[in-house]
Amino acid sequence: MDLSPTLAPANGFLTYFAEASGGNAEPQSGGPVLVMPPAKKPSRSHRWLHRLWLVVFVLFCLEVGIVLTVLPWTRLWTDNSLLVGLPAVKEFLNHGFVRGLVSGLGLIDIWMGVAEAVTYRESPRG
Repeated sequence: MDLSPTLAPANGFLTYFAEASGGNAEPQSGGPVLVMPPAKKPSRSHRWLHRLWLVVFVLFCLEVGIVLTVLPWTRLWTDNSLLVGLPAVKEFLNHGFVRGLVSGLGLIDIWMGVAEAVTYRESPRG
């Protein structure tokens, strides 16, 4: 099998999957070509929409993360009027490991938002 790039004259695509036909024979162009077309340049509105989505996502992650990190350690968590009729659930939610678990999820959520903001890259303008 020939692993050098072959230019098929009929369609003009470059492929690395050409069969070795021996000698200097013309490559066959009857089969499918396994080459991706060049990526389309994003429009200005698409680029701004992507930026806006990133800002909304990061702010959402930070807000939910801060709430989940702080809420289990406040009176709102321990003196919850919704759990008055469910003493077993209230006791379970007041265990330290449950509070730590919820706070840990909040920290992971904050980390997700910050990591998404830090690793954001735009495609080059064209």
